[in-house]
Amino acid sequence: MLNCNKILAVFNPTTEDQPAFARALFLARAFKSKVALVSCIYDDAYDSADMLTSNERETLRTQLVKQQNTFLKKAKADISDVDIEIHVVWERKLHLGIIEAAMTLKADMIVKSCKEHNKLGHKLFTPHDWHLLRESPINVLMVKAQYWPEQGKIVSALSVDANDNKHQQLNTYITDSSQSMAKALNAELHLANTFVGAPVHIAVEVPSFSADEYNSDMKERHFTLLKETANSLNLTEEQLHVEEGLPEDVIPDLCEKLDAKLLVVGSVGRTGLSAAFLGNTAEHIIDKIDCDTLVIKAS
Repeated sequence: MLNCNKILAVFNPTTEDQPAFARALFLARAFKSKVALVSCIYDDAYDSADMLTSNERETLRTQLVKQQNTFLKKAKADISDVDIEIHVVWERKLHLGIIEAAMTLKADMIVKSCKEHNKLGHKLFTPHDWHLLRESPINVLMVKAQYWPEQGKIVSALSVDANDNKHQQLNTYITDSSQSMAKALNAELHLANTFVGAPVHIAVEVPSFSADEYNSDMKERHFTLLKETANSLNLTEEQLHVEEGLPEDVIPDLCEKLDAKLLVVGSVGRTGLSAAFLGNTAEHIIDKIDCDTLVIKAS
C-alpha cells in the first residue's frame, strides 16, 4: 500500500507554470492527502562579506523569504478542496533543502518537475534532480508529462529473478505502490521485466547449443515468475511484458509503445559511498523516457 498522507510539492520560483504543484494537487485529491508546498531559495549575495554587512545579509534573506511566501500564498489562494501548508527553505543546495523539509514535515512523497529544454523539445534532469533521486529516503515523483488522463497506463519495472531479499522486498513495494496508484487514478497497470539472451559467441564455440531454445526457455521462466508476482493483482497476460534485452533499452521502448503516463521503478537504500548512486540501470531508464517517473525507496 502506497503511503501518501502528505505530499511535498517543490515550488519553482523561476517559472509561472508549476507542474509539480499541479500533480501534487491531482494526487492529493485522489488519495485524500495533505500538500506541503515548499520553495527552496538562496541568493549568492548572502555570502558576499565584502559587499554586505551581516545585518544587510540578514535583511536580504528576510526580504527574499517574505517575498517567496507571498508567491506561495498566491499559488494556493484559489484552492479550497485540498489542505495546503506553505514553507520557504533557505538553502544553497536545493536537494538538501527539500530532503530536510520532507523529513521535518513528515512527508511521504516528494513531487518535483523536470527542467524543460526548449531547444531539445523535451524535459531534462538537472544535477539537483539526480541528487534528489539518489539521496532522498522517501519516494520521489519526477514530473515530465503534462497530464494524466483517465484510464492511462502505468508501467512497473521489476527484477523478478533477483535472489537477494532486498530486491525481492523492493519488488513487493513497487507492485503494491503501483496498484495503489492504479486504483486511485483509475489507470491500467502493466508489469515489465527483461532478461539477457544467450551470448552470440556460444553458438560458435558450442555448435550443439541452441540460442533460440535457450532464449525461449529464459523468457518462459521470467514470464512464470512475473505471473507469480502478479497473482494478487488480477492482471491479464496482456498486462505482463517480458522482453529480451537490457532494461535501459526495453523499458523506455515499452513505455513509448504503451503511451504510458507513469513509470514506477525501485531503488534499494544504500549507505556510505554507494549512497551516491540510484543505480546505473534505473538512471539510464529514467533518462530515456518522456513520462513521469515514480522512484520507490526501500530501506
